[in-house]
Amino acid sequence: MSPRRIRPHLHTALAAWERARTVAESADPLRTGLTYHRAVQHLQWYVSLLRTARDPAFGDEVSAACHALSFLGREALPKVRAARATRQVVVHARITLAAAHLADPAHGDPHRVPEVWDGPVLDRLAPDGVGDVTVAERVRAAADVRLLVAELFAGHPQVAVPTGGRWAVTGTVRTGIGAPYRDRHDFQRAVLPSCAQLDASGEAVQLGYESVRLHAALARELPGHTGEYDRAKRALESLAARVGVTAPTVR
Repeated sequence: MSPRRIRPHLHTALAAWERARTVAESADPLRTGLTYHRAVQHLQWYVSLLRTARDPAFGDEVSAACHALSFLGREALPKVRAARATRQVVVHARITLAAAHLADPAHGDPHRVPEVWDGPVLDRLAPDGVGDVTVAERVRAAADVRLLVAELFAGHPQVAVPTGGRWAVTGTVRTGIGAPYRDRHDFQRAVLPSCAQLDASGEAVQLGYESVRLHAALARELPGHTGEYDRAKRALESLAARVGVTAPTVR
């Protein structure tokens, strides 16, 4: 599909996102959750169209769109959760996890953070669209999403296991007829490669551990990030205690 036919889907997604924010002001949890759900669907569809188009004309737009989806996902999760749609919250969590991982230039590896630190900034795809997206913001998003999803899965292990099998998140995309639809379904059952063989509790602890390691890497680059690192460590300890294990040591 050509850029001319794909880009209007971004405008639709951003309009849906803006509408969700407006509806959230009504203090109607069910309506707000549904509106955010639709916004996530629209933006995820745009991401899948970009990924499966494999057109160099898009440049860094795939990464920018994935970061936008991770940002929207973090914004939407508490809204959908307040609507008491537990299973849908888990689906949103997996979409958000995949998007944040794909947008992260370090791909979750704290040792790569110094290597990618001076990488290019990305366009901010959001209703306001103010400012650029730095490498630091994308790595932090990957860390924050891991911890957010870990806490959710620890609280709902009975529904955290993906239905329809697991999809280990990868930059390799599907091809052929219907590729965007299959890619969209993949996001909804996404697991990070490091968690592919773990149950819900194990996945929660592993995600929390990876979050702390990324925050540690950020703290080494940004002295002012130490507080975030310390908070992530405490959250991991609390998370591990909830599922009845000892928190792994972050070195």
